[in-house]
Amino acid sequence: MSFIVLKSGQRMDDVVALSKGLIGPNDLANGGEMSPQQAAKLISLVAADTFLSKIDTVMMVRLERDVDAIDIGRRQLVRVPQGTEPSADQTANASEHGGVLRALPVQLFPTLKLDFLRANADNPKLVQALEKGFAIRLANDLVDLGFNGQNDTAEGATRDEKFLNLNKGWIKLAQESAHTKKLDIDPATDTWQATLGAIMDQSDDRWRETSTFVMNTADADAYARELGGHVTGTPLTADSPLRRYQGRPIEAHAMCPRGHVMFTPIKNLAHGIHKEVHRDKEYHKRRRCLEYTFDMAVDYEIGVKEALVLGQPGE
Repeated sequence: MSFIVLKSGQRMDDVVALSKGLIGPNDLANGGEMSPQQAAKLISLVAADTFLSKIDTVMMVRLERDVDAIDIGRRQLVRVPQGTEPSADQTANASEHGGVLRALPVQLFPTLKLDFLRANADNPKLVQALEKGFAIRLANDLVDLGFNGQNDTAEGATRDEKFLNLNKGWIKLAQESAHTKKLDIDPATDTWQATLGAIMDQSDDRWRETSTFVMNTADADAYARELGGHVTGTPLTADSPLRRYQGRPIEAHAMCPRGHVMFTPIKNLAHGIHKEVHRDKEYHKRRRCLEYTFDMAVDYEIGVKEALVLGQPGE
């Protein structure tokens, strides 16, 4: 028969948590901060999200960073005689359009009760599963905020309002920018085929070939059914050609608000995340739970606002 020998002042509840590697001895009192390697691993798990991995996810060393987006106009070739410098009109068409990421702090507070720790006492991969689960939760919320964020005040009467006011997302940034092209759309009346065509026609030729339609999954499905209704004799799936319009890909996501469509190079959507992520965890004996605190800083931006066309419901 084997026995567990408890150290002075140590409870069996503490042993349950310690045995899973969820906390270290110091966590019983003060918690611990993530090492740079742990922070980098968590960020990489977040950035591996199916949507965040496709856009321009920027690792920020400082809380403020320029989005590198240089647009060089067409027909820039000139001939300048030797010994002379180019005139102003020979260099005037080069311009920088990139925005600025200003990361703001956000937090996540997961709590694990003792019953959960006891129920998973024999799971050797519990720590890895929790780490992945936290990263998925962070990624889902960050994508949601990227599409639906309305302000950066973190104020509101409800939990949803406070969440939506953590950061301004891409659609809000496009709505407020004088440089993005905006189009009122009504696909229920005009059909999705005509609507996507009208949006694409508003795009600048410089970016049209590399642009993607970003829209809600249900709206993309409605377009697919509409398109599929005109095709006979060939089974169609929700991949291709129904997730394309005239060769341009359609990126469908459930977090994108219904009735809104962005047409832009997918890498033109920028998401910044500061490289320092703080994770504190503390086991509370009286409450019998393990509390995590994740603290990070994020922001959203559109690299070249002139390269984005926004279709949205008319007022």
